[in-house]
Amino acid sequence: MIRVRVAILSVAVQVGISAAATAQTVNLTITPGSFSFASADPDVTPSITAGVLTVTYRVRQNGKNNWRITVLASGDLVAGAATILISNVTWTATPAPPFQNGTLSRTVAQTVASGTGNVNPAQTGSVIFALANSWNYSVGTYTVTVAFTLTAP
Repeated sequence: MIRVRVAILSVAVQVGISAAATAQTVNLTITPGSFSFASADPDVTPSITAGVLTVTYRVRQNGKNNWRITVLASGDLVAGAATILISNVTWTATPAPPFQNGTLSRTVAQTVASGTGNVNPAQTGSVIFALANSWNYSVGTYTVTVAFTLTAP
């Protein structure tokens, strides 16, 4: 049996532009704050999906500058001494654009959504993570933390 639980760290960042009189303000909320993959027979379910995450974001006082939402895993999925490479976790995201599909990484923040200018009022998108299921995984409860970050220059 494999049970995977992922905790989410939601980051809201305020970024200032030194030449401007007012600072850019960005807000990001991810709900729920964690998700998990249920155990499943790899012959029947080659890819296990988690529940829908709602991504709510807002960017103000950004002018014509770019903004970006990224996600980065703290490492591979770990259960004691057993690991599952984090690259076995992918996501699909809507609406596209500004959202895009991708694969988790533990070394390079991956773009989930991006755009230009202000996003006001707040907008929402959906992200669904999927785990490539395999008989090669050791039995256990695996965990990892992923961080979503919204940045503007």
